[in-house]
Amino acid sequence: MTFLSGLSLVFIPLLFSFVLIYALIKKAPIYDLFIEGAKEGLQTAVEILPFILAIFIGIEGLVSSGAMEWLEHLLAPLFLRLGIPEELISLVLLRPVSGSGSLVLVEEILESAGADSFAGRAASVMAGSCETVFYVLAVYFGVTGVKKIRHSLAAGLAGYVAGVAASVWLCRIL
Repeated sequence: MTFLSGLSLVFIPLLFSFVLIYALIKKAPIYDLFIEGAKEGLQTAVEILPFILAIFIGIEGLVSSGAMEWLEHLLAPLFLRLGIPEELISLVLLRPVSGSGSLVLVEEILESAGADSFAGRAASVMAGSCETVFYVLAVYFGVTGVKKIRHSLAAGLAGYVAGVAASVWLCRIL
C-alpha cells in the first residue's frame, strides 16, 4: 500500500476527529451546532428544489416533444463544419443544463462509438471540463434571490463554448 492510498483511508476519520477534538477544546456546543447546520442544509435543499424541478421538467419536455431531435438535425451541418462529430450534438446541447443527464449521454456515446474513438474521448473530456452553466445559475441565483444575473450568463456560456472547443481540439491533436 502506498503512502497516498493509506492516507486516503484515514483522512476523513482523522479530519472528523480533529474537528471534534478542537470543538471540545473550545467548549463549543457540538450537538447544537450540528443540528443548526442540518436545519440550514435542509432549508437550502427545499429552497433550491423548485429551480431543479423546473430544469428537469424543461429537459424532459424538450426530449419528449421531439424538439431536441429537431434541434440536433438543424444544427448538424454547423457542428460538422466546426469539426464536432454528430454524436456529440446532444451532449453539447444538454451539458450546460444537466450534469447527470449529460453523463447518461456520455455513457451512450462510449457504448456506441467506443471509448477510444474521437467522439468517445471528446465526450469524456467535455463531461469532465465543461460546466453546467444554466443549472449553476438557476441554483445559485435562485437560492440567493438574485434577479439580475448581469454578465454571469454571457461569461458562463463563453466559458462553456471555450471548453467545448478546447475539448474537441485537444482530442483531435492528441
